Amino acid sequence: MKLIKQSKLLTFQVILSLIILNTQISFAQNKKINLKDWEGSYVGIGVANSSSKTEIRAFGTDINGDGDHYALNNGTKDKSQNEIIFKTGHLEQLNNNILLGIELNKYSDIKTSTLNTNTASAYYRTGGTGIDRNTLKLEDIISLELKLATVLENQDIFLNNLMIYGKLGAATLRSNQRNTEDGFDHVSQSKARHYGSVLGIGIEKKLSIFDDPKISNNTSVSFEYNMMNFNKKTSGSDSLGIDKGYTVKPEINNLMLTLNYRFSDNTLGLKNLIK
Repeated sequence: MKLIKQSKLLTFQVILSLIILNTQISFAQNKKINLKDWEGSYVGIGVANSSSKTEIRAFGTDINGDGDHYALNNGTKDKSQNEIIFKTGHLEQLNNNILLGIELNKYSDIKTSTLNTNTASAYYRTGGTGIDRNTLKLEDIISLELKLATVLENQDIFLNNLMIYGKLGAATLRSNQRNTEDGFDHVSQSKARHYGSVLGIGIEKKLSIFDDPKISNNTSVSFEYNMMNFNKKTSGSDSLGIDKGYTVKPEINNLMLTLNYRFSDNTLGLKNLIK
């Protein structure tokens, strides 16, 4: 685990070093912007710091006689972790310095496991209370977004030929949560497919550090923040029939740093959709 964290930190440092190097050398190539350099299909790989917050409620019988209660200590399960992100997309010039595109993102799974010490949600028997251990997995996290971008033409060497973009789209994931109770044969679980929206903003800059001008024009680094909100889903039950189901509602915020490669001279005719 320590080695994985170190490798992720090293990846961040390498990409940041490339950005700094990019601002110091070879910017003479980018004095005049050419939107054709931004057009085409592309792929990307990078790292994302993902902060997730998932509310889990149980429906059944708790020790207070309520039919609706939190399945966790404070009603939510939070997790912040670094993960790998993969993307593929396509951009085309509309007019002036505006570009329109679509992008598909695939995120790594998020997994948390904690003890639940909230007695209001624990299985209760006369003479004792069991303690739940809750495990939550957010899997198959995918988003598909519409991307609207503009490219700056500026005297500043960093701002010149810098792309600023916004994204709006749909996202989906599968939640898989399971509760086991210490000392009792009490197991509960639920699985559900969630759908929601994603909203993001970002910047992207060409990497002009390579000897080959084609590679320099087609390689870029992007920095992005997006928010993903998913719908509530109720499903599952437990082995003793105490809880009749669980309502799960995930939210994820992502801070992403990716290295991208663009395949130029490749258009899909997106601009014709709005003519």
